[in-house]
Amino acid sequence: MDYTVGELAKRAGLTVRTLHHYEDLGLLRASGRSEAGYRRYGEADVLRLHRVLALRDAGLSLKDIAPLLDGETPQPLAQVLAAQIEQIQAQLLAQETLLQTLRNAAKRLELHGDSGDAVQVLLDAMAIRRVHERWISPEQMRTMRRHWEAVPEAERDAIEADWPRLVAEARAAMEAGKTPDAPEVHALVRRWLALQQRFKDLAPGMEDTMKRMYAAEPELARQSGVTPELLAYLRRSKDTLPPEEKA
Repeated sequence: MDYTVGELAKRAGLTVRTLHHYEDLGLLRASGRSEAGYRRYGEADVLRLHRVLALRDAGLSLKDIAPLLDGETPQPLAQVLAAQIEQIQAQLLAQETLLQTLRNAAKRLELHGDSGDAVQVLLDAMAIRRVHERWISPEQMRTMRRHWEAVPEAERDAIEADWPRLVAEARAAMEAGKTPDAPEVHALVRRWLALQQRFKDLAPGMEDTMKRMYAAEPELARQSGVTPELLAYLRRSKDTLPPEEKA
């Protein structure tokens, strides 16, 4: 049994234009012609098309498939697949990071209401994502995500909600002229240190990277409220804590 190009396209769930494109790329060849000169595809052609579609669905690029099928590729299939796996993993990580960014923005709007500039909240969240991509490697991001997702959801929500509240309370204390050694400021610093330790647990080895990132990216300070002035204020308060609490 053989097929016209239209019949083969219908059987494969493709368009005739796609089959012509595959033929231009050397992925598919009509093994025969009708008396009128039209392409006719035989059983071997159908089998080759199914192999092309299977490799395409596995994520291989069309330019890599023809040499593989024809045995002309300079790279073994294992190497082609390894490169494809790495590329797909990077794409998945980018999508996961975007998803988390959007979730964070949605939670921020939920916590603080939609009365403010909702669009600015989203723009700020996307800007933070771009900063993180500049400073945090995909492997570090995967490690952080793995640790973070191991935390119960209720605890994650509490951490995400407590951080902006703490920043707001610390800024209010500083602007109200509270001295760094005031008991209420010490209480804020203790919460600050506890959250920092929680971050160290969730992102081991990232403390230095995060310090450099915040030092080099003033936009982060603007969006988070963790300005150099506020950090200096909290450090002065920390210096007045009992020695055993400064670690």
